[in-house]
Amino acid sequence: MPSVNDIESKEWNAKVMEAEGPVVVDFWHPMCGWCLQLNPIYEQLPERLEGVSFYKMNVLESTENRQVAMDLGVMGTPTIKVICQGRDIGEIVGFRPIDGLVDDIKEILSKKDECLAKSTPLE
Repeated sequence: MPSVNDIESKEWNAKVMEAEGPVVVDFWHPMCGWCLQLNPIYEQLPERLEGVSFYKMNVLESTENRQVAMDLGVMGTPTIKVICQGRDIGEIVGFRPIDGLVDDIKEILSKKDECLAKSTPLE
């Protein structure tokens, strides 16, 4: 059964930037009330969206995790980023109920084929 996995900065390139399929990452931290409300909803996403890898990154876990978030322009939590072929193709900021979150991610993922078709090696 697919699941959501925690990710650290040292794994970022291998698991997210070099992933063959789309990746969804929730940037969160344990002192964020909205993050804590979103966590059980986010944990349900792998059951509802096939062919996508799901990760969570605690931005307060380390300076390196915080830097990954800053490099992607994450300004607050919770922020969910959708990555395709090492490119940020969309984000969702703030809390959403499960159906709204699934719809928003599906809309962003509709850009996946365009991303893959136009994909060029990253420098």
